[in-house]
Amino acid sequence: MDTVTTDRIGGLAVRRSGTGEPVLALHGSGGGLHSLAPLAAHLDGFEVWRFARRGYPPSPNGFGRKSFEAEVHDVRTLLETVRAVTESDVHLLGVSYGATLALHTALAEPAGIRSLALVEPPLLLAGPHLEDVLVRYRGLVAAQEHRAAADLLAREVSRVPEPLLAAMSTLADPDPLEAARLEEGWTHDLEALAGDAVDVTRWSALRPAVPVLLAEGADTWEPLASGMDALAAALPHARRVVWEGQSHVAASAAPGVVAGSLREFWRG
Repeated sequence: MDTVTTDRIGGLAVRRSGTGEPVLALHGSGGGLHSLAPLAAHLDGFEVWRFARRGYPPSPNGFGRKSFEAEVHDVRTLLETVRAVTESDVHLLGVSYGATLALHTALAEPAGIRSLALVEPPLLLAGPHLEDVLVRYRGLVAAQEHRAAADLLAREVSRVPEPLLAAMSTLADPDPLEAARLEEGWTHDLEALAGDAVDVTRWSALRPAVPVLLAEGADTWEPLASGMDALAAALPHARRVVWEGQSHVAASAAPGVVAGSLREFWRG
């Protein structure tokens, strides 16, 4: 496994592992270099490039107020780096927020993208209603109310169902240092989500020549599930897979299952 941090890719912290066709993996909110490591470990036969998105340590911040358009620039820079190193077009994989970012990237400029694999982009969770959540979240972060900040995200951003919220309430308080490391990234993700549209039909403009996989857990809650239905309607050429017994956290809870679907898609 290599760790790459260079000016050529904006100082972003990047790790690559494995050998084979290149994959660029985009993590979700609250993630980082660590979050897709278990999934990458199961993707034998592929060279997986993972990176900490800007704002998530050890990558730098560098944003004012973030938008998806600004973050697409980072993804395009990394795509071109991977293409230069591997001399090959790249499979683009996105998980949760990272899947929405992958959609924005492919719509803005599909060149060099060999395929698009999307694991539950939270398309119907975005929109201007998050501006109020963002203000309250910033206040809780400034007051170092880490538990309350995490609860706000779960309830009003991710819309986690009550049974799961009850289970989360029994967990130990988050480590203050680790919580602070992730809160900066979450703040920027909220900025981008608040400024994003909820219109799923816009993704129908994606170039049909780029193969698309839509992947989700059968137990994923609303409105994530409805968002996947709407995306499937907008992309009728896409392949769709549903994992029984899994939910929005399938990539971390069942990396072997998720990796099996990805390998089948990329090799097919």
